[in-house]
Amino acid sequence: MFNGAEKRWHRLPGWALIACLLPAALLLSWLLLARLDFLYPFWYRVLEIEEHIALYAPQNRHGRADFVQTSPAEHRRLFALIVQGIHGRTELAAIEYRDQQGRALGQLLQADEIGHLRDVARLVKLLLGFGWVLLAGAVGLVLLLRLRRWSLPPPSKVVVATALLLGVGGLLLALVGPQRFFDLLHEWIFPPDHPWFFYYQDSLMTTLMKAPQIFAAIAATWVGLALLICGLALVGINRIIR
Repeated sequence: MFNGAEKRWHRLPGWALIACLLPAALLLSWLLLARLDFLYPFWYRVLEIEEHIALYAPQNRHGRADFVQTSPAEHRRLFALIVQGIHGRTELAAIEYRDQQGRALGQLLQADEIGHLRDVARLVKLLLGFGWVLLAGAVGLVLLLRLRRWSLPPPSKVVVATALLLGVGGLLLALVGPQRFFDLLHEWIFPPDHPWFFYYQDSLMTTLMKAPQIFAAIAATWVGLALLICGLALVGINRIIR
């Protein structure tokens, strides 16, 4: 009886490692995708963002209809600068958009947009810090399992647990609706007096991104890559602890 209870205790570090591993994989996936500008050039083509900009840039209600004079290469450059901005590597207020001859036409972001992106930057910094802590915890648990010669949970149970987690998440998303879920996240996370919703006719930022469609594409890529990293990590960890 004691041995059975002891074995159950020995399984806990393995499950704790699984619990740390997915957030750690999300961290690594985010860092990789951020270096690739979240595959914006690919989504630019898939989501037909060039045509989207051609449609909505002339409708801008703040005197920025000249954004239509920008090129696809400029759009990629601007998105990359925004990515750098939310990671604290460039000043958001200094981003200017240029025509096809390289002449500066104006400031890309308005005050409310800069405020929102700074909110996003603070959130990213917080979540990345949390991810690094969990990654360190995962490394510590791998060492513990190696030293104690304890094993990970059976792969079948890990797959079932992951499928259940994804299934519950997918069900909630389907019940609430992607757009409503997106809105709720913003309402819960950001201060109520900080604007975060911008119409295409008012915002070059949302026009450039074709938000929120691009966020759904990025989220799916982020989670998919994280699951791949998680799976590869489990294969490597199994070899290490054995």
